[in-house]
Amino acid sequence: MKGSNRSHFNKYVYIGLGSNVGNRKKHLGWAVMYLSRYVRIVAASNVMESQPWGYKNQKKFLNQVLKVSCNLKPKELLKVCKDIERKLHRIKKFKWGPRTVDIDIIAYKNIISKTKELYLPHRWAKQRDFVVEPLRELDALDVLNI
Repeated sequence: MKGSNRSHFNKYVYIGLGSNVGNRKKHLGWAVMYLSRYVRIVAASNVMESQPWGYKNQKKFLNQVLKVSCNLKPKELLKVCKDIERKLHRIKKFKWGPRTVDIDIIAYKNIISKTKELYLPHRWAKQRDFVVEPLRELDALDVLNI
């Protein structure tokens, strides 16, 4: 991982949340509560409903993006996100399948990473309206260079 040469320094981390199984709103709320134990939530987009992305034959998602500050390193935050997903009973049956909760790091400050376990900014963020629209609401499209 290395810092980018962007002229604008971004000191925030953006985290995407999604749920399409069970009580979707409650799952997002639990995810926010658990995340707040590790990060300081600066702002949150409105919750939006979206069509599934990737695998289409499933229920609609509720999505939200959080703007946070934290002292965790990117891989430490990734571990926290995965631990919270497990705590909220996420079972990954197949790629892009239904889930109680999905927690993705969309952008981490100005860090660029292209490893198998952590790709920053998130590799598909620009193609996902459920990420782009909440980032627009948070006035943060620059984190995706759009």
